[in-house]
Amino acid sequence: MGVTVDVHQVYKYPFEQVVASYLRKSRIHFLKFFFESKNFLFLDVSTGIIYRKRIAICQNVIPEILRKVSILKVPSIQLEEESWLNPQERNMAMRSHCLTWTQYASMKEESVFRESTENPNW
Repeated sequence: MGVTVDVHQVYKYPFEQVVASYLRKSRIHFLKFFFESKNFLFLDVSTGIIYRKRIAICQNVIPEILRKVSILKVPSIQLEEESWLNPQERNMAMRSHCLTWTQYASMKEESVFRESTENPNW
């Protein structure tokens, strides 16, 4: 069984500003529950697409009462985040998911950022 939630949001800001905000959001090293991250960045010179992958290791913040279940009693959680930025076509796709507990459940987020059809400045 799966649950899908679709959310459509128009940010009334230029594409570059939205992408820059997203990339700043990804810098979670200042959060108190963040341990470390491994970052990879590649540029496909033939297409101009910038690929970024990050694996973040964070403290398990699941409430202690739920950690009575043995599978939830782990000290840290690993998250994987990937993004593909195409500056020429002015779009960015992002995908993230939890690497911990994948044998029991999966959770993922997918986002696409592109210019609005209503206004190319949004």
